[in-house]
Amino acid sequence: MALKWLRDQFKHLKIILWAVVAVFILLVFVDWGSGRSGRGGGGNVALKVGNRVVSDTEFVAEMRRLNDRFQQIYGERWNDVRDQINLANQTAGYLINRELLLEVAGRAGLVVSDRELQEGILADPLFQRQGGGFVGNDRYAQIIRAYFQMTPSQFEQRFADDLLVAKLNAFLEDGVWVSDAEVRDRYRRQHEHADVELVQLRYERFLPGVKVDEAQARAYYEAHASDYRHEEQRVIRYLLVDTSQLRRTLPADDAQLRTYYDEHLEDFVQEEQAHASHILIRVAAGASAEERAAAKLKAESLAKAARAGADFAKLAAENSDDPGSKDNGGDLGWFGRGQMVKEFEDAVFGAKPGDIVGPVESQFGYHVIKVEGFRPRRQRPFEEVKEQVRFRYLEGKATAEAEMRANELARRLKASPPETEEAWQKIADEDEAVVLNVSPPFERDQAIPGTGSATDLTQTVFASKVGTVGGPAAIPRGWIVWQLSEVRPAGVPPFEEVRAEVEQALRRQQALEAATTKAEELAARWREGAAVKNLAQEFDGTPVEAADHRWGQAFGAVGSALLVDQAVFSISGSDQVVGPIRLGDRGVVVARVSNLERMDETAFESEKENLRDQLRSEGAQRLLQSLLAQRRRQTAITVNNELMARYAPSSSSS
Repeated sequence: MALKWLRDQFKHLKIILWAVVAVFILLVFVDWGSGRSGRGGGGNVALKVGNRVVSDTEFVAEMRRLNDRFQQIYGERWNDVRDQINLANQTAGYLINRELLLEVAGRAGLVVSDRELQEGILADPLFQRQGGGFVGNDRYAQIIRAYFQMTPSQFEQRFADDLLVAKLNAFLEDGVWVSDAEVRDRYRRQHEHADVELVQLRYERFLPGVKVDEAQARAYYEAHASDYRHEEQRVIRYLLVDTSQLRRTLPADDAQLRTYYDEHLEDFVQEEQAHASHILIRVAAGASAEERAAAKLKAESLAKAARAGADFAKLAAENSDDPGSKDNGGDLGWFGRGQMVKEFEDAVFGAKPGDIVGPVESQFGYHVIKVEGFRPRRQRPFEEVKEQVRFRYLEGKATAEAEMRANELARRLKASPPETEEAWQKIADEDEAVVLNVSPPFERDQAIPGTGSATDLTQTVFASKVGTVGGPAAIPRGWIVWQLSEVRPAGVPPFEEVRAEVEQALRRQQALEAATTKAEELAARWREGAAVKNLAQEFDGTPVEAADHRWGQAFGAVGSALLVDQAVFSISGSDQVVGPIRLGDRGVVVARVSNLERMDETAFESEKENLRDQLRSEGAQRLLQSLLAQRRRQTAITVNNELMARYAPSSSSS
C-alpha cells in the first residue's frame, strides 16, 4: 500500500478518533460494570476492554499527556479551567474507543507492515532535520521522551495503531455510497442564500388568556397518558463528603509543597515555546477557486509589505480576519507545539526570530506570520508553579480524607440509621464538607441524577429494601453514604401526581394555538403590503432580520430553525411571505423572503465529486460509530470507578 495513501488517511485520524470519543464521552460511567476489577498489567486495573487490560499506571500516563496538551492550549489559564474538564472521563473514553477501533480493524483483516510504519515515521516533520533527512536515533529518542513521554518502542506501537485505524477508516469509506440527490442537497445547503425578515410571536404572552379547568386537564392526561409513563423507580437520600470543600480547608505548608514538587519535577516542565503574531485572511469553507485566489493574493501583498518594513501590528489591525488577535496587532502570545494547527506550527518552529513567514495556508485561510521569539524547554521553578503544586498535593490529600470521613459516616449510620429528615440534616451540619441531598426518581438503567455515579450503584440501590443504608460509594464529587427512601412502581402515575405538569403542557398547547391564529392574521396583512415594523408593533411580535441567510444559520434571537429553512428555500421565487411556522417553545414565526439566490448548476458540476468525497467520509465516520456501538454492546468493559472519581474535577456535577 502506498505511503501517500496512508498519509492522506492519517491526517484525518485524530479528528476521527476524537469525534468518536465525543459521542461516547456522554456514556462514560453509565453502564461500564463494576467499580473495582482486580489486578493486572503490573498494577491496579484502570480499564478492561475485553481481554485488554489498561493498568492504572498506563491510564495516568495517558491522562497526563492529555493534561499537557490542555496546558499548552490554555497556558496560565489552565489552573482556572481545570475543574471544568474531566480528564479522567475523557482519557477513559479515548482508551476504550481506541481499543474497540483496533479490534474492529483486526476483525477486518487489516494490518500495518514494518515498512509502512518506518516510512510513516521518517516522513513525519518532527523527526526531520532542517533541510530534510532523519534526525538520528539519539535525537529521535529524545524527541519521543520530550513530546510524548514514551519510550521509542511504545511510541512506535502507538504510531502503528494510528495507521491501522486510518486504514480502517479508508476501508469503510470505500464502502459508502452517496447518491446524486444527497450531493445536490448538501450543495444547496452550502450555497443557497436569501435575505429573510421574520416576526416571532412568543406563545408566553398568550398564557394569561388561557384557562384550563380540571375536566380539560384530565382529558389531556388521558389522551397523552403514554407521555407520563415510567418504569419502576427509586429515590435515595444521601450524605456527600465533598472533596472540593475539603481541599479548601486542608492545610499545606511550603515545606510539604516543596517536597511534592521535588518528587514530581517532570510534571512541571515547560516544553519549547514560540511567540508569534499573524494576519489571517479568512477563506470560507465553501469558497470558490476565485475567492481563494483573491484571498491568497491579498495575503501575499501584506507579506510583501511587512518584509519591506511596514508596521506589522498596524497591518494586522487593519486587515486581519482573526477577531481574537487583530486588536492586539495580531499578537498570539506564547504557545507550544500541538496548540496551533499543524501548518501554522511547522512554519513558526521552522523559522527564526524576526522572520516574516507566509502566506501559510490552513483550514482557516491564509496566514502572514511574524515570528517574535522562542523559549527553550525549561524546568519551571517552584514559585512559578506553586499554586499548581498546591492543587495537586491537596487533591490527593482531600480524596483520602473524604474516603476516611465517608467510611466513618457509613459505620455510624448503619449502626443507627436516622429516622427523620431532620436527623439526617443534623448529621450533615456537623461537618462543613458534608451535604445532604435527595435524588430525583431514577430507573434501573439510569445513573443516579446529581451524583455522576455509574449504574452499578443504581443496581445496588435497586437490590436494597426501603430504609437500607449503603455506601460509602465513590462519585466524581467525592464519597456518598445513602439510604433508600422510596420505591415507585412502574406505570402511569395518577393524575394528581402529575397534575401540574399536565396543566402546564395543556396551557402551552392552547397558547401556541392562539399565537398561530394571530400569526395567520399577521401573514395576511404582510402579503397585502403592510410594513413589517408596524406589524411587529401591532401584534406585539419581535422583528428579526437575517441578511444573506444560509441553511442552518441562526435567525438572530430566534436561533436556527430547520422548519423555517425548509419553508424559505422551497418557494418558487423571491419577495414571498411564508408561514405561520410553529417552533414549539419558541412560538410561531412568519417570514418574508427576498433576494433568493439559487444554486449555480455549472459550479455544482465542478464541485460535485469533491462534495461526494466529503459525504463519503462523513458516512464512514457514522458507520465507524455504529460499529463501535455494536462492539461496545458485545464487549465486556470494566472501569475502576474509584480511580475515575479520584481524578475527577472537584466541581464536577451532573
